[in-house]
Amino acid sequence: MSDSYGYAAVPTDRFGRPLAAWWRRLVAIILDILILSVPKSILSALFVTVGTSFGGLFSSGWSVGLVVIGILFAGIDLAYFAFLTGSEHGQTLGQMALSIAVRDRSSGGAIGPGRGGVRILVLYPGILLGWLPTIGYLLAIYTLVAALSPLWDRQRQGFHDKVARTDVISVR
Repeated sequence: MSDSYGYAAVPTDRFGRPLAAWWRRLVAIILDILILSVPKSILSALFVTVGTSFGGLFSSGWSVGLVVIGILFAGIDLAYFAFLTGSEHGQTLGQMALSIAVRDRSSGGAIGPGRGGVRILVLYPGILLGWLPTIGYLLAIYTLVAALSPLWDRQRQGFHDKVARTDVISVR
């Protein structure tokens, strides 16, 4: 009789830390999107609605307001993910809530904001170009495949983890 009956080993990083389950990664990014939607909704109301309806900042045209707000949102999203995943803790607010962290694959430490930015751009290139009609749809399909990619990887790495040389670990 085996002691391991019914036990499935959890994959670990090279330091023995358990790798985060895919569902935890998914819930964390959903939480991050919800958190980011609050300031984006406020900015949308100020720049697009007020700007076009009442002769505000971007009253020359609704499309100009959308382009400007798209660029502003890209900066907000990119900064949020780059600086938080690149921080010493390696966690966005959603990742903190799910007790997971992004760590350097070889050293086990922080990845820095540059690699944090590259990581999110490989996962979600629509941050920059998602507002373009046809390109946005194609990028959304790619993002879906990239988000699912940890499911078929033995080390639970997504495309973005491979490019940025990171692991996502459980911290509890």
